[in-house]
Amino acid sequence: MALLLKHFGSAPTLNAHLQAALQKPILASAGGGASLPAVVTTSTPSAAVAAAAKSKPVDVAVIGSGVAGLTATLRLLDRGAKVALIDKEKRLGGNSAKASSGINGCCPDHSRSDRNVDDSIAAFAADTAKSAKREASDMIQLLVESSKSAIEWLLKRTSIDLTKMAQLGGHSYARTHRPSNGMIGAELVYALQREVKKFESSGQLQLMQGTKVTSLLQDGSGRVTGVAYEQGGAEGQLLVPETVLATGGFANDRTNTSLLAKHRPDLLRFPTTNGEWATGDGMKMAMAIGAGTVDMDKVQIHPTGFVDPTDVSASTKVLCGEMMRGVGGILVSPQGTRFVNELSPRDKVVEAQLETGADEFGLILNEAMAKEAGKHVELYTKKGLLTKVKGVAGIAEWMAGSSGVAGASDASALANALESSLAAYNAAAAQGRDEFGKVYFHNAPIPLNETLYVGRIVPVLHYCMGGITFNQMGDVLRTDGSVVPGLHAAGEVSASPL
Repeated sequence: MALLLKHFGSAPTLNAHLQAALQKPILASAGGGASLPAVVTTSTPSAAVAAAAKSKPVDVAVIGSGVAGLTATLRLLDRGAKVALIDKEKRLGGNSAKASSGINGCCPDHSRSDRNVDDSIAAFAADTAKSAKREASDMIQLLVESSKSAIEWLLKRTSIDLTKMAQLGGHSYARTHRPSNGMIGAELVYALQREVKKFESSGQLQLMQGTKVTSLLQDGSGRVTGVAYEQGGAEGQLLVPETVLATGGFANDRTNTSLLAKHRPDLLRFPTTNGEWATGDGMKMAMAIGAGTVDMDKVQIHPTGFVDPTDVSASTKVLCGEMMRGVGGILVSPQGTRFVNELSPRDKVVEAQLETGADEFGLILNEAMAKEAGKHVELYTKKGLLTKVKGVAGIAEWMAGSSGVAGASDASALANALESSLAAYNAAAAQGRDEFGKVYFHNAPIPLNETLYVGRIVPVLHYCMGGITFNQMGDVLRTDGSVVPGLHAAGEVSASPL
């Protein structure tokens, strides 16, 4: 999936720590201008300082340790807050660690090139609104206007490499940033948690891994005052002035209180890219105290999840990132024919997949595409998810084989169809447009008799576009639109009527 960071405007209703941490990043680009407030030192504290910090009450509980939770935690810590970071898993990162394609943003100075020289905030907002199938709103404007400073903050605060750029589905320009040395999710989670953990020895950070939050606590006025939790078979409570939900979505919710079954029972048949932890816990807890929700039926199906030939029936698939089509990868049916503009928005690609009547599809890349994809292809090939073959004949033989695409034609028929499909694709690339409306043909042509890469893919549940309602300041809203005092949201758990 392409990774979006949600940032918020300053909020007078929050305490001083939370207000500063959740405001829009104000880092200047590499030319001067405003800068962040001074970062709190993370040098080894004296024994007295550490003891004082450890005895100080927790200011904020952040529930969930994906990119949204880690980012909120780090910004709070940098401004002196004492934070409890809670996750029901023993490992930090959540589904964010699985992200592979990058972070969308317009337009940090380092990312400008002839591929996006004409890109603008207006163009980014228009693309976002078009994909959302609604008019550009204040929330869309906030997202796109904050994207540059968000990326610049990440670069400065974590030193992550975001030098690679790609134009992915639904985007008019190359504005998706990723590392040159690995997958964006793993690299970003590693970089953020490294910085966050520097505060642990001082007592400013309280890490509560393997701890499941079971409910939100409230006082008589309805203000959220903390959380109840389970840890190692024991129950406990943590009382805090402010709580941030960053618990993700429900794209793998197969529980007896399944939000997926409630809102999209028709999607239960699809596998998912999400871990077993993606059960909508934060949404359920917020709804239990009256939080509103919006677009809960808007569950995104990603067009490309890898089928592992060694575990074909696995309900959780490895994500075949958007970037694999962004570098030029094409999709073919089990009969060897193209059927879609691979750079269309995800919903359009999935719609075309379903219209074929097939369950599985082939993904094809040439060597130029594989080179641009870099570590992604290396990893997928090592895992046996991509196979290196010789030309059209090699693809046909692989697709028709025991590890190939379900429902594939025999190798001879496939070879003929693939040769015709690739020849037509190459001709369209030379002309600048194909029958499906594709106008960007990165790393074309695809040679018919040279080294190619092929993978077996299926549509997969990937991301919840809806969630609990919140405002531009990150405050969770009740069903009547009023603020739930003491409760805030970040990342996939949250949503707004964009």
